Parts: sequence; C-alpha cells; structure tokens
Amino acid sequence: MVDLSFIIGGPQGGGVESAGQIALKAFVVKGYNVLGTREYHSNIMGAHSYYHVRVRDGPARALRTPVDLVVAIDAESVLTHINDVREGGYLVYDLDSVETDATKIASMEPSLRSRLRRFFESINMKPTVGSAVKVLEERGVRTVGLPLKDMLKKVSETLGAPIASIAKTVNVIGLTAGLYTLGVGLEYIVKAVEAQFGRRPKILAPNVTAARVAFEFMEWNFGSMKELPDGPHRGRVRMVASGNEVVAMAKIVGGLTFETFYPITPASDEAFYIEENKYVELGELSRRLGLDRLPIVVLQTEDEISAINMAIGAAVAGARAATSTSGPGFSLMNEAISMAVEMEAPVVVTLWMRAGPSTGIATRTGQQDLLHAIFSGHGDTPKIVVASGDHVEAFYDAIKAFNWAEMFQTPVIHLLDKYLASTITVLDEWDLDVSRISINRGLRVESPPEGYKRYEVTDNGISPFAPLGTTTMVASSLEHDEYGFASEDPVDREAMVEKRLRKFETMAKSIPEEEKLSVHGDPDARVTIVSFGSTKQPIISAMEELEREGVRVKFLQLRILSPFPSKTVSEILDNSDLIIGVEANSMGQLAFLVRAHTGIEVGHLIQKFNARPFYDVEIVYGVKRVLSEGARRVVVSGGA
Repeated sequence: MVDLSFIIGGPQGGGVESAGQIALKAFVVKGYNVLGTREYHSNIMGAHSYYHVRVRDGPARALRTPVDLVVAIDAESVLTHINDVREGGYLVYDLDSVETDATKIASMEPSLRSRLRRFFESINMKPTVGSAVKVLEERGVRTVGLPLKDMLKKVSETLGAPIASIAKTVNVIGLTAGLYTLGVGLEYIVKAVEAQFGRRPKILAPNVTAARVAFEFMEWNFGSMKELPDGPHRGRVRMVASGNEVVAMAKIVGGLTFETFYPITPASDEAFYIEENKYVELGELSRRLGLDRLPIVVLQTEDEISAINMAIGAAVAGARAATSTSGPGFSLMNEAISMAVEMEAPVVVTLWMRAGPSTGIATRTGQQDLLHAIFSGHGDTPKIVVASGDHVEAFYDAIKAFNWAEMFQTPVIHLLDKYLASTITVLDEWDLDVSRISINRGLRVESPPEGYKRYEVTDNGISPFAPLGTTTMVASSLEHDEYGFASEDPVDREAMVEKRLRKFETMAKSIPEEEKLSVHGDPDARVTIVSFGSTKQPIISAMEELEREGVRVKFLQLRILSPFPSKTVSEILDNSDLIIGVEANSMGQLAFLVRAHTGIEVGHLIQKFNARPFYDVEIVYGVKRVLSEGARRVVVSGGA
C-alpha cells in the first residue's frame, strides 16, 4: 500500500503554493489519490508558509504527521518542522543556510524562537540549521543538502537569463529533489509543471529547466532513483480542485445569477473563481435544468453589510442570489439576516469558518461559528444551516442551498471552513455528477393575480412567491400583514410569527432524513463519534485504522444543523454506550446542540483549537484515550 505524506515549507510569497500544487498534480498524473492544503500567515510576504500533502493508492482523506519528507526552501522551514519528519524520512534543505541562527530569523514567531533556543541549549548546541540537521540525522532522518545558489546559476546559464529573473524557480528545484526521494520520475514532474504553468510560457520554461537541473543533481549524487510504481488511476482523466473552486462551480451550475462579497479570507477566492468563469456556456445542461442562463453578476461591495443587503434585494427581485463571507463579515450581516427572515427572502450565505474570536488568526481554520450561524440575527430567526464534510458534499450542498432557499423562502447558511476552502483534492467525473442535480425554484408566481398577498397565511407557512416589481407589494424589515404592509396589530403579529414557525416545521419535515445526517462505519457499534463539517474525512480515516486494531466505532455526521434532526439523533445516540464528540472549537458547540435538542450528554470530547486541521492520528489517539482512561476531554495540537 502506498501512503506518503510530505511538507513543502518556505517564505510567504516564495512559491510554496505553486510547489504544493505541482506535487499534487505529479502524483495525480502518476495515478494516485491526493489531498493537500496550504498553511500560511495572514501577512502578505515573508513569514513561514507550508504545503502539507498526503498521497495514497486508496482514499486520501486526511493529513497526518510525522511525514516522510520535508522540503525546506529556507532556513526557517528546517527549524519549524524539526519534529515533523519521521525516522527513515528525508529532509531536503539549502546547504547555504546551515549557519543560520533561529534567534535571528526576523520572520519567525518569537514564541517559536524561544522554544528552539531552549531546546538547543538543553542539548548544548547552537540553534542553527546545521544543528537541526545533526539532530535529525541522529534520529534516523536522511538529509539532502542542495547547493541552491549553484543550481540557480546552472538554470540561469542554461537559459541565458539573469539569475534575478529565475530566482523563484528555487521552489521547483527543492520540490524536484524531494519528489526524487519519493520515487517520482522527471517526466511526471515536468507534466505537472506544464499543467501548472502551461498558459504562461515565460514562466514555464525556467521551471521545466529548474526541474531538469535538480533531477540531474540528484541522479549524479544519489544514483539511480528507485521509482514508485504507477498508481491504480494512471491514465484516467481527473479533476484537481480546491473547496473554494468546487463551491464556485456548484453555484454556476446551480443557476446563480447574483453573488456579492467583501474581500475576506478565505471567502474571496470563491467569488474570484465565479468572476473568472461566469461566462461558461452550460448548453444542454442549462436547458435540462430549466435555467435561463443570464450573465452572473459578481459584485465586490464596500462592506459586508452592503453585500448581504444587495444579495437580499436581488433575491426578492427573483434572482438566485448569494453572498460569501467568513466569521467577522458574518457578524456584520446579522441585522440583515434578521431582515431576510422577516421578508422571507430566499438568500444563500456561504460561511467559511476560520479561527476567531474577532480577527483571531485570519488565515487558519476552525469550527467556531456553528452556534453563531444557527442563532444569527436578533429576534426569532428560524433558518436552514447545512454543513458540508468534504468537497463532494460541498458541491451538492451549494446547489441544495439554493433550492431550499427558494422552496422555503428563507435564508440558508452553508457552513464550510478555511481548511476545506484551501484544501485541494482529486475528483473523478462521477463525483460531481450533473445528472444528480435538480433545480427547484419553489412556489413561484410570475404573473400574480389581482389582490396578490405576498405573505398569505397558509397551512404549511409557505406563500406563493412573486418577484418584487411584478405587482403591488411591500418587502421591508417591519412586521406586516399578508400584503406586506407594516402592521403592529397583535393579531397580524401573531399570525406572521405562527406562519414562520409553521414554515420551519415544514422545512424539518420536507428535507429527507438522509440529507440531514449520515452514519458511517458499523451501525451496530456501541461507541459513537458525533461531529459535523470538515472533521468528516479525518474521522473516517481514523475509524479505518481503529477497525484494523479491532476497535468498532460508528460516526454520526450531522449535515443539517437547523432544523435539528432531534428524533433520529436521539434514536442513534440512545443505542450507544459511549458518545465522543469531535470538534475544532473549545466550547463543544455541537455537544451543546445535541444536549439542547435531545437531552443526551456527549460525555467525551476530542477537541482541536490551535487553528490547524485535525489529523487522523490525533482522532485515533483521542479515541484510545477515552476508551482506556475514560478521558472526558482530549485536546490535540498537531501542526506547525
């Protein structure tokens, strides 16, 4: 079985992301499944950034450490990841950095500098790259020192170009050397470089040359490469995409006509992708789905308040409308979300969670906005909240969110996170199967009758929807009568509140149970893990490992968090001897929801809140701690 993990580290702006994507594509061309994500600082340039990749011939569901390889493009990467490479693994580093002192790297976090200083003092060594290399070699790590300046000079001479113009190819030099240690041949690396830079010939040629120079260096100094065999998917046409891109694709296919955003990490990339691809011709698919393809308006607004209000305006005018944001931006949208509930506006909010509170760590991940999403808005604000666990779910959920918004005339919050946003995986054509897509625009009236009541009181709480402007009506933030005219009459008020509550009950009954939750693993297992969102894949990967060790576990994945599927959750958890929550937050927000809706206590929690994603080995460790020690709370802390 092939199961490889590696890290590519370097300075922000130093081509780390490009190197990571080239590595992913090389393994995809070779026929493997891949998963990779970038961890980066919220500043623009300079600070440490790294790409973490896992490669498998089976499903690549989660990242893990220790890794088989660290490619350190700069000195900081060697020192930052000194504890991340396994015995027998490889470190690829720059020979010119061996004298670099960790205490003098300006971009390094002061806390990390202090930890490194104390560590090296404890073993009577200077805190330098050279010392780190010696420590790793003593641990059984194989090290490859690259004369990067000389190698860049050779690239320069080969191309007849000044070194300054090709200096950024250092990432491909380091990457190629690293992939050589893993058995990836030059032809695959070149194909991946061509896939990455093929549309930019001026960038392509230097990077291909850099790969050849690095491969020749490795062959000359380390002999013939022991080639990794081709994977089971060699020759298959596959898609490599990030979570941002998959959600953007879904919105385009799902009939989006109006998307607003204010720039914020990680939501902006989704809007940028839609902007770049908004004129894609869907042809027969568009006709089959019954969509009138209009150019998609993607609008960068002056702030998040404007973004949500413009999207609401477009939605009540009949557009399929959405806005995309993250936690701080979502906070600013709260008043307008209340208005959308009051107006019964079919608007979608894509909420990419990140590490708060406040600005927190702007470019890192977390699951801290669950309760924020459900209880967003003042007053009673019933709405739909759906959480996706992986790229495939995110694709279909994005389309369902539009359907539900228009079917039930309500805001829908699509809950995702930064890890999913920036994580790239490989998808087969059947993963995003357009034949599974259906478009439901709800109870629409294009030519409303005389005396049309926009908020007509109905048994199921859903009124016929006519786009604003097709007849006389009022859409405002005020409580109203059936026509929409403002009313403070107590009878009108009670009728409208009851109407919205009935509609919420209709949502709960109408959404199929299989779309509200999923049960993975052995359904008869007496130990149940309960979680939501992007923890899905590392949990499933951890369960596979636990099963190999004879530990039977099932996983209850909550997909719809509002309205909460209380009855089914109760039935599943009542048949469990042990319930373990897995959450990327410190408060146990899902455990709170389970207790509030079912009265059942999630007795044990495995939590991670250092703003890095869960690794499968951490969940294995946490479950074992719970089973062996009865630990009530296990906090895991992997990631640099």
